[in-house]
Amino acid sequence: MPKFIKRIFKEKIWKKVRLTLKLDVFDEPVNHSSNDLEQALDSLAELYSQTLQLSADLSEYDNDISFANEVKKSIFSSYLTNYPETESSYLLKASSEILNQFYQSIKHDKKIHPDTFQTHMKDLKTKFKYLSDNMGNSTTSLNNEPNDMPSDQLLSVNVTTSLLKIHQRAVERCQLLCDPQNNSEVMKTIAVSLLTNFVSNHLEYAIDFYTVNRPPLDTKFEPTVRPFLTTIGNANITYHNLDKFFSEKILPNIHDSVIGNEVRKVRQEEMSRIEEKISAEINHSLNSITSWIKIILKSRQEKDDFNSICTAQNATKACNEVCQFLMNHVIDTFKGPIDGDNLQHVMMELGVRFHGALLDHLMTYQYSIAGALQLIQDIHRYKQTVHHFKEPFVDQLFEVMSTLCQLLIVEPHKLREIWDEGSLAKIEHGFLVQFVKLRADYRKSNIQSKLPAYSAHVRQ
Repeated sequence: MPKFIKRIFKEKIWKKVRLTLKLDVFDEPVNHSSNDLEQALDSLAELYSQTLQLSADLSEYDNDISFANEVKKSIFSSYLTNYPETESSYLLKASSEILNQFYQSIKHDKKIHPDTFQTHMKDLKTKFKYLSDNMGNSTTSLNNEPNDMPSDQLLSVNVTTSLLKIHQRAVERCQLLCDPQNNSEVMKTIAVSLLTNFVSNHLEYAIDFYTVNRPPLDTKFEPTVRPFLTTIGNANITYHNLDKFFSEKILPNIHDSVIGNEVRKVRQEEMSRIEEKISAEINHSLNSITSWIKIILKSRQEKDDFNSICTAQNATKACNEVCQFLMNHVIDTFKGPIDGDNLQHVMMELGVRFHGALLDHLMTYQYSIAGALQLIQDIHRYKQTVHHFKEPFVDQLFEVMSTLCQLLIVEPHKLREIWDEGSLAKIEHGFLVQFVKLRADYRKSNIQSKLPAYSAHVRQ
């Protein structure tokens, strides 16, 4: 290729680049707005791509493969040298603006317990020592004063989409502007930005806000778990999107194995911490639900419900209220926000806790024959309710409870016959004795003498 053509080509491109790109934006990116930085970065990527394509087309005429490298060094070197810092500044500013605009749109003054936020940011910055001291410093008011914004509004799928979009563009620019052997540090910067702004400043903030501001367990008011579970539902959606982005966009483009392993490790640690917080809050929700069930049972169960002489036709008030609470405010609330194996585990745990609370409650009463028949009606209603848990183990627990009721209504001389039958045979004998003692006629009918001999060792 004639040298004068190369010279003219380089001069034209040089002028175009100088007129389009302001060098001061790349020299001092922290002093420019996110819009200025975005425009400069996109313009650099566009001009650089066009220049490489043109130089490659010209090189075909004389197989001069060095021409593209000459153009890069002579025209774009100063911009490419400062590109990593400019990209990092842009991601910081643009991410902060997305988050702040969101919180302003819902009229939320972003506050959080200081220990939670500061401790985590210190840990994250320690893991990535090169991380800028400004990284992640959105306008967060570190304050633990009460805030009345419902937490189910604090996690937005749209915010996640916007954050992924700007980081996707950053990945594309990195692939274009960095040599494959040198792009790992920039990809690491992008990964840190996403973890900081999405996980710490948005997802974790919503969970921590709920934890700090949730109402304490109260004996007067029904617990409300819907806001947190709505947050969990949104968290599931956003987490899957984030995980997919890391797997498809970031990790495959990190060619340094040491940096790649570091990013994988920190991502796993970040998400494990989030999962631990979610598990802790789910456990708290289950505790509040179980506590409320105990309150209903204690306050609504009449003293004579199970010791009357008249056989009732319906379940007791306490039973009806517990079942209505579970059906109207618990079961469907968990479904949707939590799914798959997680839902199965949660519903089984809730069922086990409910069964334990109910059994403890029932063990405090004495039962006449009519009262035992009333109990059978109640347990039938409980069985219908927990069947909606869709957990066979929970169904089995309540089926055994129903079988236990036979010990309260069978004629005393027939206790020996059913003692070792079916599911009763799997129950510890000492517990069966304690349950039989709940019969109102236990002493009058001298039932102790009618129990199987191997139960005689149980303290009476």
